Amino acid sequence: MLRLLDAVIEIYIILIVIYSLGSWFPQFTANSFFDFLARIIEPPLEFIRRFVPPIAGLDLSPAILIFILIVVQHFLR
Repeated sequence: MLRLLDAVIEIYIILIVIYSLGSWFPQFTANSFFDFLARIIEPPLEFIRRFVPPIAGLDLSPAILIFILIVVQHFLR
């Protein structure tokens, strides 16, 4: 069970990276895959943004979310 959760967290981290990089390129945001990513990734990012606003125009919420997920993975192992 822990291996499955570890794998799900790893996939989620990869999706966060894809979503973050894709947001820099408008041509990638106009498809159903990006809409799917936004639906599953934006809720935790919005929660983090309530506590950590963008600094000098740089949104750190994806990095913070990835850090939190890596810490959770560490405790699962």
